[in-house]
Amino acid sequence: MHAVFNPISPDEILLPLRSAELHHGAASVQQLEHRSFNAWPGARCAVAGDWLLRSTNGYTKRANSANALQPAAQLDPMLLWHIEAWYQHQRQPSIFRLSPLADSTVDTVLDEHGYQLIEPSIVMQRAGQAQDANWQPARNVCFRVQTQLSEQWLNSYCAAGGLTPTRQDALRLIQQSITMPCAYASIEYEGECCAWGLAVLEREAAGLYEVMVLPSCRGKGLGRQLLYGLLQWAARQGATHTDLQVTGGNATAQQLYTSLGFQAVYGYHYRVKPR
Repeated sequence: MHAVFNPISPDEILLPLRSAELHHGAASVQQLEHRSFNAWPGARCAVAGDWLLRSTNGYTKRANSANALQPAAQLDPMLLWHIEAWYQHQRQPSIFRLSPLADSTVDTVLDEHGYQLIEPSIVMQRAGQAQDANWQPARNVCFRVQTQLSEQWLNSYCAAGGLTPTRQDALRLIQQSITMPCAYASIEYEGECCAWGLAVLEREAAGLYEVMVLPSCRGKGLGRQLLYGLLQWAARQGATHTDLQVTGGNATAQQLYTSLGFQAVYGYHYRVKPR
């Protein structure tokens, strides 16, 4: 059985972006969700009721799903029919990503229409630390960062992840659509490129995406080195907080993020309708 994160009211969780303490005016779940839409944009988008519909040739469920735009987002059978029709026109399956912004009844509506719950995931956040900007890579590790997407970064990332040409084109489309400042990072270890990651800055916070370590190079602390490098870049851009999203079942990644000071803030999951 999959774990389900219960929806919350918009006042239950406040995400501080300017201090380590909760305070008036701190970012809400809604603001963090909207920043993630900007950081990982869909190629084709539409608004239907309280929902943002996104489609990008099937690459990642995050960029190919319906997402709640505001607290207590509603979904009734007629609106569901319209959303399903939109995704059918995109030749993509109908997928819902349910954050705490979705009303508590949405899970029930989707369950009644045959949607299965998959991939419960967690949004984590970390306050910046004084030493972040002064980090130095470990011996035999070369950290590289570019502010523009390069074919070298994209090709090596896609080769390591085994992406097909179609999925590589979709990833390129997403990343070329990002309008915020970016850091395309990579780690070379003993002369081999073996880790990749992306940081996207919006105002005083950075989001981390596409963090991957080559399977043959795991267990060497290179994921930690990559994250330290991305945190350094974020700190030098003036970011006070950094956030990321991780699948609930990925205990290894969660342990790494927790050891670096990331804390779970809220959960989300997907609902998909089998074809």
